[in-house]
Amino acid sequence: MKSMQEENSKKDTLTNEMAIFIVLNTASIQIIPTTVIAIRNSLGSVNPTSIIFPVWISTICAAIAGITATRIFIKLGK
Repeated sequence: MKSMQEENSKKDTLTNEMAIFIVLNTASIQIIPTTVIAIRNSLGSVNPTSIIFPVWISTICAAIAGITATRIFIKLGK
């Protein structure tokens, strides 16, 4: 973010790239959801890792939806 801000001509305004970067960080795509697996394991789940594929799908969908919404807002703002 600091390097993006250095290239920003308007220091008090968020650039489009910065907005998309923030959305991607907020979506937080999970490779291995260790916390949820640990909770499921501690509660006696038979297969605590069975949530990996649904988590991948949901986080990828969240990232795509966030990027799409951000791009729509960017176009509406111009």
